[in-house]
Amino acid sequence: MTLCIISFYKFVISGEYLVPADLALAGEAASISKEMNIRIERNVVIGVLLSITIIISAFKCKWIELKKGYRFVGTILCALLFFTTAIVGVKVCPSEKDISVHSSDLTVNEQYNENGFIVGFTQEIMELMLEKPEGYSEEEVQRLLAPYQMGTEEEMKVKPNIIMIMNESFFDVTKLEEVSFSENPLSNFKDYQNSFAKGSIATSIYGGRTSQTEYEVLTGESVYFTDPSNIAYSKFVHEDTQSMAKLLKAEGYKTVALHGYEKKFFSRDEAYPNLGLDQFIASEDFENPKLARGYISDEALVDKIIDLYEHKDNNPLFYHVVTMQNHMPYSDTYTANNITVSHPNLSDTQLNSLTSYVNSIKDSDKALKQLIDYFSQVDEPTVIVMYGDHLPALDEQYELYKDSHFIEGNFDKEDCVKLYQTPFVIWNNYNLPQKDFGTIDATYLGGQVLDYIGYHKDAYMNYLLDTSKILKAYGEHFVIDGKGQIKTLEDLTEQEKITLNNLWMIQYNRLGIEEN
Repeated sequence: MTLCIISFYKFVISGEYLVPADLALAGEAASISKEMNIRIERNVVIGVLLSITIIISAFKCKWIELKKGYRFVGTILCALLFFTTAIVGVKVCPSEKDISVHSSDLTVNEQYNENGFIVGFTQEIMELMLEKPEGYSEEEVQRLLAPYQMGTEEEMKVKPNIIMIMNESFFDVTKLEEVSFSENPLSNFKDYQNSFAKGSIATSIYGGRTSQTEYEVLTGESVYFTDPSNIAYSKFVHEDTQSMAKLLKAEGYKTVALHGYEKKFFSRDEAYPNLGLDQFIASEDFENPKLARGYISDEALVDKIIDLYEHKDNNPLFYHVVTMQNHMPYSDTYTANNITVSHPNLSDTQLNSLTSYVNSIKDSDKALKQLIDYFSQVDEPTVIVMYGDHLPALDEQYELYKDSHFIEGNFDKEDCVKLYQTPFVIWNNYNLPQKDFGTIDATYLGGQVLDYIGYHKDAYMNYLLDTSKILKAYGEHFVIDGKGQIKTLEDLTEQEKITLNNLWMIQYNRLGIEEN
């Protein structure tokens, strides 16, 4: 019953049901739940009261001694009743259909809709068990990577400072159809995109599980293969895990992580050292920072970046920055930038959430300008990358996205390519060429940045550059092929299927599962 209630509220808030991997995030859920505005549903209250009544009644009943044969028959009947209930899919708690959302193409939700909570949850437990890729062997992995060892001794001509900012719930809100803004909330970001390098990343997550995107960007490894609900930081990161930070550290970079929330959130305090990030500054380390919406503001993080830079040694810097200001919920009324929004179909509640979100990302837009203005005056070559981790869950059950006609609500590949895609920009102060990357997988972003600055020493990152020409993006919700065509996994050509399996073979090897 407890798990059913948790699953119900998780779906109401984020549009996804409770899965086994979520149980490892109990601490994170407790930490962030104090920021949520959770209402008590009548059906939940009724279910809890009925359960309590049944339990009390069972204890009050007079026990009757039965013969062994009767007890055996009773046990068999109870077992049959339980498994019949599970198999035929009778719902044991509210499911997606009970709250009027139809997302049959979203795999996890479909399992729960079709089979109910018990079977759906059990199926997800089975999904956490990783199977060895078809044709896998250590020798085959070495054969695949061998051609990409060529040129890996080439030295970098320039070693720029690199600032990678993963901005919480950041997406191009101006793509919401028919929504009018009194001011463009992303005016600076758009200007930088038009003048420097730009693109968007296909993410594996929506509305939460932020650490999955940063794991993909830092390592080049996809959580699609290991299940997006299976938090990589707590399960797959170990001392031998390779990452962008480790590669740069070997080049003499000082590696630093900054986060606007608690160190233990998503086990970052344990994962970051294993990813080659030597210093970790989080909310515990700030003294009286400027807050926005109850979180450390993007402006405060930018101030910290600048302060660290001004006290650096002669080594180039790699900063991995994770913001927090734009985190859900959006039920607060945040109007710091006085931006108003309007739409003919949105309710007052939806407009309020959207207004809070828009004013918050305008802060992010201003903070980015503050950072770029500063480094525009710096002599050392510097690259600044900003990207979003996932779309924001602006309200319950994707309603705002449907009502604003951003998606149709069919949750097909056309809907999903919008719900699982965030923008990025790559700014620099030393005349790197302007470039449009288009839409690429989140796992490619780190490698593309390294290639952009002239680093080619890692065979795997080099391999990903070639793979991106065949599969620009891949995951359970949609695939983008080399020509930019949106597909489902079922539509893949034989070459694309082989490419995907080869990716899994190499990543399986990099995870070190055989050794562990």
